[in-house]
Amino acid sequence: MNSKTLKSFLLGAISAYGLAAIVLISAAGLGIVPVQADVAPSRLEAAVLGTALHAAVARRAPDGVNPVVPSEDNLIQGAKLYTQMCARCHGLSKESDNGLGQSFYPPAPHLPLRGTTYSEAEMFWLVKHGIRNTAMPAWGNLLADEDIWRVVMLIGNFGSLPDSVTAELRAEKPK
Repeated sequence: MNSKTLKSFLLGAISAYGLAAIVLISAAGLGIVPVQADVAPSRLEAAVLGTALHAAVARRAPDGVNPVVPSEDNLIQGAKLYTQMCARCHGLSKESDNGLGQSFYPPAPHLPLRGTTYSEAEMFWLVKHGIRNTAMPAWGNLLADEDIWRVVMLIGNFGSLPDSVTAELRAEKPK
């Protein structure tokens, strides 16, 4: 490819991206962009925003591993916190309803049923800082880091919890 062809290609690409940006900004300014939470987003919107969220969280998540020692007691403490702070939106068990969380835009994931694709460090960051323009609050001002890590540990182990932790989630006491 010679330099004249390369310059033409680059000018065309910049022009195309510039035109796309102008169209998007104009559509937003005219109120054409859908903003209601009771209509499913387009596949493009979901893909773009999902990718942007994952990339932003991955970039900001702390390095390293969960400093809380995996133990039954820590899982029970995480279960207590999850029941109080998270279950209404994310579900309490695979069988539970997370209708409140499904009414949000974007819908809150049903964590006991589907789990998450985020690492423990990324989940820690999400819980601590929340997600702007969603119903996910920032819990960092209400919970100590150690407690956030306990909840993250619980979420990561939903598929293999000891009976005592499952009982705590169901508000039962082990027999």
